[in-house]
Amino acid sequence: MNGLCQAIAYVCTIACVNSLGSITLMSFNRYILICHHEYYDKIFKRPTCIAMCMFLYMTGLTLVLLNLAGIGDHSFDRKSLECIWDRMATYYYTVAFSVVLVWIPVTITGIFYIKIYITVRKSTKKITEVTCTNHNLKSIKLARTLFFIYLIFSCCWIPYALIIVIDRNDTFPYEPHLLLTAFGHLHPSINWLIYYFTNTKFHKAFNELVKLDKFFNLFKLKKRIEEMEMSKTATNSKDILTKTQNFLSSSATE
Repeated sequence: MNGLCQAIAYVCTIACVNSLGSITLMSFNRYILICHHEYYDKIFKRPTCIAMCMFLYMTGLTLVLLNLAGIGDHSFDRKSLECIWDRMATYYYTVAFSVVLVWIPVTITGIFYIKIYITVRKSTKKITEVTCTNHNLKSIKLARTLFFIYLIFSCCWIPYALIIVIDRNDTFPYEPHLLLTAFGHLHPSINWLIYYFTNTKFHKAFNELVKLDKFFNLFKLKKRIEEMEMSKTATNSKDILTKTQNFLSSSATE
């Protein structure tokens, strides 16, 4: 069972590095397309893209192979309750893991989106130049979607990156470790919702498969009916009150 747990942990490490690294590469892609469009076709050729993907796999694989040199380990963590890299095996490996997995993607991706924002908002003239074509409009919309994914990624993984470094002596209770580890791994599960609400093509294609729009329309219809019923109730109450006041006034006059 130990061997199976280690294998699962190895795959998890490589997958996490690829997942979070992909967000960085996508932000780099949008940055070049929007801010340095003239270099886009030169940089993002098929061999270059394959090399970028291989680099991510090699980075994750390197973190795993370091275990063979006695640096770090992968095992079952009794606080996060999963097969994952051993945060207590080598502290400096834990710090390096935190930096590679979270802080480098967060920092680099943040810089790219700041530069995109500055380029788009630099001046009225620049906005006109960047958004004048339908192609660039789509690029900026996609950049906005990826930025929301970046925000979710940061909110999910930064607390985890902090606790594994701060809890050097393993004195924290298991609850924060369990919750923050689960919260970190939750981030890919939220991405589809971001695409659903921000990407028109994804929205239409998803509705054709799952018919989620009918659920939302049904929810809106139900809410509208409830509001109408509440409005009718309020109106009826007001009418009853008015009639009562009129009756009392006529009675007092008599």
